[in-house]
Amino acid sequence: MLVWVCSLWLGIGLILAAPAPATATLLYTADAADAVVVQSRRTLRDQTRQSWQVIAFQAVRPPSDPFPPIVSLRLIGFPGQTQVDHLIPANLTDETGRGWQLIDRTDRIIGSPPPSVAEYDLSPVLSDLPLDRRLQLAVPTLQSAPVVLGIPPALVREWQTVATTRAQQLMDQCDRFPLEARQNPQFPDWTGCRIKAATAAEEEPGLVDAIESSN
Repeated sequence: MLVWVCSLWLGIGLILAAPAPATATLLYTADAADAVVVQSRRTLRDQTRQSWQVIAFQAVRPPSDPFPPIVSLRLIGFPGQTQVDHLIPANLTDETGRGWQLIDRTDRIIGSPPPSVAEYDLSPVLSDLPLDRRLQLAVPTLQSAPVVLGIPPALVREWQTVATTRAQQLMDQCDRFPLEARQNPQFPDWTGCRIKAATAAEEEPGLVDAIESSN
């Protein structure tokens, strides 16, 4: 795994020292639960110019899985940056004053995340969010003021693409997945894209001949 921030909780490839580009693309990684994690990841600055990783993700499971998809929104600030208040929902608002509450689901994260990490349930509100105007995300903190992040319409569209991705769209679409992801033994076999490890004879036929001749 890459760094402690991602290895403990999701394995979605976060490197806090390397901010995501302004225009993000969807990323695909393996999940230990026979799923492909589809994610949109961006780095945004709050009202004090502090950077936050903003990740919307869904674990896409095999077509036979009966459970409805869950889209989560994870926020990661640098350790020591702030302390999120997990007892209060976050709020999305648009310029007209309309608002949407995001329920805190940081309890889904395995282990004990730092105080500057939070996760919210995005599924109940995502289809209702406007695509033609900028939103503000207010994240409650244990300090006096919430963290405020500007959410552009293009990012909401990325979130909706994450939400509508289904297993059938990923099957045999191997060009979507990085080579290193496909070589991961945990990469779901149902995609038809996992690269299985070569046998010793395929990798080093000379080695096999040497072993046989020594017997």
